[in-house]
Amino acid sequence: MNSLHLAIVCEEFPPAPHGGTGSSYHDLARGLVAKGHRVTVVAPSVTRPIPRRVDETEGLLTVHRLPRAWKVLGTRWGGIEERLRVKRVLREVTRRNAVSLVEASDYNGWLSMGALEGVPSVVKVRGSNVFFDAELGRQRQLFEAGHEINALRKASHIASVSRYAAEKTMELAGIADRPFQVVYNAVDTEFFSPGGMNEVEEGLVVFVNTVCQRKGIEPLMEAMNRVFALNPNARLAVVGACPGGDPYIEGLKAKVDQKFQSRVEFVGRLLRGETLQWLRKAAVCCYPSFMETFGIAALEAMAVGRPTVFSKYGPGPELIEHGVTGLLCDPHSVDDLTGCLSQLLERRDVAEPMGAAARQSVLARFDLPGWISRNETYYRSLLS
Repeated sequence: MNSLHLAIVCEEFPPAPHGGTGSSYHDLARGLVAKGHRVTVVAPSVTRPIPRRVDETEGLLTVHRLPRAWKVLGTRWGGIEERLRVKRVLREVTRRNAVSLVEASDYNGWLSMGALEGVPSVVKVRGSNVFFDAELGRQRQLFEAGHEINALRKASHIASVSRYAAEKTMELAGIADRPFQVVYNAVDTEFFSPGGMNEVEEGLVVFVNTVCQRKGIEPLMEAMNRVFALNPNARLAVVGACPGGDPYIEGLKAKVDQKFQSRVEFVGRLLRGETLQWLRKAAVCCYPSFMETFGIAALEAMAVGRPTVFSKYGPGPELIEHGVTGLLCDPHSVDDLTGCLSQLLERRDVAEPMGAAARQSVLARFDLPGWISRNETYYRSLLS
């Protein structure tokens, strides 16, 4: 079959500062290149200073890193200039080697000025300002929202990392009647794999995520008070960066009864290999997030074969079959969260088979090689 030339617009393409979107597009680009496809990434900078455009080429993968607009233009006019610059670079790319299709995340609306005339464009719903402003009750950021909505409306195709995120985002953008394709994200199941049972530490609850209110860390701290009182072996490890810094962490510690505070450890942000070791040690992994568009952290824990508690809201039911491959909790209910944690800590005859079933579910539905093939099939369907 003919090879594809995919152009991806992603401001957080590694090694730039990145989160799940940057990691996902990095894996996708590498996977497609390994199958003989050409991938060009247009990466607008999110930091200053980048004095000039920087191009990086490695085989069939090329990355164009673009500078920020001049600061004197301000956020509004600078943002418009940066999006026009993306469009100019896409035109330059396709003149050199015809682009089959263009994809960008809905976040920041990089394709709000359109992509390439006559070339299919995909905006993938991954978690926009529009989505999270509505879900978390924040005031809408009008400038960013305008670009994100325009990008969705101008895209010839819409895909999403979950059905929930697509339906909510498209409703907010006023295009609820448009079709979309769900292409779930993936986990590197060779890397995130089980360790030996002798590595598991009895009573250890592990949270791996950004340490912030949206991820449900506050109700988790409150629930752990009750778990500590019920289980003398229980302890909590919190792994991840904390945007609020030491003041926020001190506030979290204050939620824990002083006699239990020695049983809580804030580990900080770790490299992937170090994070894997914490997951393998966990008796239970817990992610009581108030809202996600997908939930890759929970799937990584499941891939390691650990019994996992995730949120019943958002895409939770799309990822976990409650009581079979994990437990879905109500993060608004400390009682419910406590019950889920206590069940998995006290009933190892329930927890361990659940962890094994979680691993098999991830292998069947969210493994990396299968995900690359699913994306490839989706792209070909658009071209046919």
